[in-house]
Amino acid sequence: MPITPEVQAEEVAAIREAAPFCAEAVEAGATDAAALFHHGTALQLVGDHRAAIAQFEAASEAGLGAADTKLGDYSLFGIGPARTDLDRAAEHYRRGVERGDLAAMATLGLLYRIGRGVPRDAGRMVELMTQAADGGYHFAQLRLGQTYLTGDGIPGGADETLNIPDRDRAARYFSMAAEQGSVEAALELAKIYSEADGPGTGDPDLQLRWTQTAADAGLAEAVGALGFLYERGRGVEADPARAAELYVAALETGDVDLDGLRGEVGGRVPPWDDATARAFQVILQERGLYRGAIDGIIGPGSRAGAAALDD
Repeated sequence: MPITPEVQAEEVAAIREAAPFCAEAVEAGATDAAALFHHGTALQLVGDHRAAIAQFEAASEAGLGAADTKLGDYSLFGIGPARTDLDRAAEHYRRGVERGDLAAMATLGLLYRIGRGVPRDAGRMVELMTQAADGGYHFAQLRLGQTYLTGDGIPGGADETLNIPDRDRAARYFSMAAEQGSVEAALELAKIYSEADGPGTGDPDLQLRWTQTAADAGLAEAVGALGFLYERGRGVEADPARAAELYVAALETGDVDLDGLRGEVGGRVPPWDDATARAFQVILQERGLYRGAIDGIIGPGSRAGAAALDD
């Protein structure tokens, strides 16, 4: 799984560029597992799934774990000519795990989490996710971080034998993923270091760092969260005008609304800072979206103007 859409686009472009060379090699009788695998990936990209499966099967016979994972995906999701077969999918992923493929570890871990093709087993899920995460797979790092933070995927949300929940361990795995460029992990870290447990808790510098990282990637929720830091002067000098600008930018995406814009302190959303609220109203007024008084009261008129920002 590519870590960002940009990385995915780069990978697709590389596959398209390499496709004729891979095809030439295979037609010439190449038995190299990588050549077979990449040829199969190119065929998959253009929708020739029957031919792609044949290449992945050959690459698997040559010992490539990534090919086993591809075959597992075909059986899991019933792609192209393949029928959904959970038992067969799990067997392909097991073979991929034995051959060290990180994506196979993560996917088989998810199957153990939900009990598809294998018994539901939270311990085995964590074990496999840990192998993939420690091996460097960003997707597993993110999901494992979520499990350690909230008990996601664990019956009842907690398991003492697995040391879940464990915020420190969650932060470790989120950091691993964020350092690779995972925007979701950066935002999770920002929340861990926030004041969610009350004023003065968390780490303002780390909260700012990871919020800025996610905001720079264009994540609307993070842009709003960055505005909240400027409003409160947490990790940065308080700047009402900048906070208001960031709130407007987040709302303009249409991905967040006014109720979900600002963060929590001690489990609740605090009242608006007066100067920030006034700066927000000024922007709405300049846009022709608000005709009321610049009074710092975010009431029905201000809310209507905010709702119109993504029109």
